[in-house]
Amino acid sequence: MPRMSLSARRERQRGVTRPALAVVVLLVALAGAFVHAWWQRVHRDATLSSPADVPVAAGTVARPADPLPADALLRAARAAVAAQHLLAPAGDNAFERYLVLRTRPSSRTIADDALRELFPYAADQVGATIREGQLDEARRQLDLLAVADPANYTLTLLRHQLAAQEAQLAAEVAAAAARTSSAAPPAVRTVPEPVVASAPVVAPPPASRPSPPVPSAPARHAATPPPPTMATAPRPRVTAPVLLHRVEPYYPQAARRARREGWVEVAFTVLPDGRVDAVRVLQAEPGSVFDLAATSAVRRWAFKPATRNGQPVATDLRQRLDFRL
Repeated sequence: MPRMSLSARRERQRGVTRPALAVVVLLVALAGAFVHAWWQRVHRDATLSSPADVPVAAGTVARPADPLPADALLRAARAAVAAQHLLAPAGDNAFERYLVLRTRPSSRTIADDALRELFPYAADQVGATIREGQLDEARRQLDLLAVADPANYTLTLLRHQLAAQEAQLAAEVAAAAARTSSAAPPAVRTVPEPVVASAPVVAPPPASRPSPPVPSAPARHAATPPPPTMATAPRPRVTAPVLLHRVEPYYPQAARRARREGWVEVAFTVLPDGRVDAVRVLQAEPGSVFDLAATSAVRRWAFKPATRNGQPVATDLRQRLDFRL
């Protein structure tokens, strides 16, 4: 075999080295691209997992949820719905967690559907908060609803209701201040009393010994009159409350998709003005599935109140609501 010259051997080595070098460069480039993509994803998830800027009151920002993975955050949001923590407490409620989920592309559709379904129930809770006079808390909850659906007309109604409650509270404070100022006693100028010289004290004469009482003739016992007849008080006239406006509960979408049926028994108080208050669940089958829909619907009922001797009074009632497909 003829010996290969030195130059030929070098050319052959170059022909083998060049493809290998190209393969190494390609592998290094792919590894760099993979590391860069991984770093971008980690940085983006850290940014999205950070607390979202959700307004809770004028000039403040909430920290609605911890930087949890999407599946853990979704479980926490559903647990808050089951516990009826739609808007409260601040930082640990369903709306704030769903708003954080909505910032993540993989969970945006789920969060939008949940917020749309829960909005009417959350609006009812805001109305109840306003009626209870918790105006600061009502503003925080209204801000959450505005982030979820800023174009919803219900927000306008709730803002008018809040403004009316604030005006009423301001009028009551002004009236109380006026009553306090008018009831204040006028200032009385104290005049020093004149000094009067004391007269000498004279001892009283000794009291005479009282004479013994003279026994009198026994008095005749008068006939004891019969006790007066007690008049029986009339029985009070009582009328039961009458339902004037009934709102049917909304069938939860999750239960509808799963073809689940059930019932909820609630207790509530009909106030003297006909509104419903203190709605609570007594029994439910299955539990925590239809509770929110039932209580939210009953809060919107209106009654002709019960009366006692013509005066409206509060009354406790019980009602069972069936959920059938």
